[in-house]
Amino acid sequence: MLSLDLLPAAPTARAENPSWLDAGFTAGWVPAFRDRQTGEVHASHLENGHLACTHVLDTVPAHWVAERDAQGRPGALIAEVQAGYLRGDRFFTLAELLRYPADA
Repeated sequence: MLSLDLLPAAPTARAENPSWLDAGFTAGWVPAFRDRQTGEVHASHLENGHLACTHVLDTVPAHWVAERDAQGRPGALIAEVQAGYLRGDRFFTLAELLRYPADA
């Protein structure tokens, strides 16, 4: 078995991260929404600003909301907005994920 503490630790240069990006986040699939007309993408996040592990409608831009319930919470988005996932800086639709090769 390989012991990781025997490997030299390379110094890592830290770039400025976007405000929505958790400091501990390094890679993976982030739930997100994209406006098909403008290309604007928003990562799904909680009210406190942390990334969400699911698609959360409560924090999408107000102009993306088509319907709200009696409490004012979003119930539906406008047709131009689609759900998907961010990986790095690329947005993937749910349909694209069906064709995406699995990580090794």
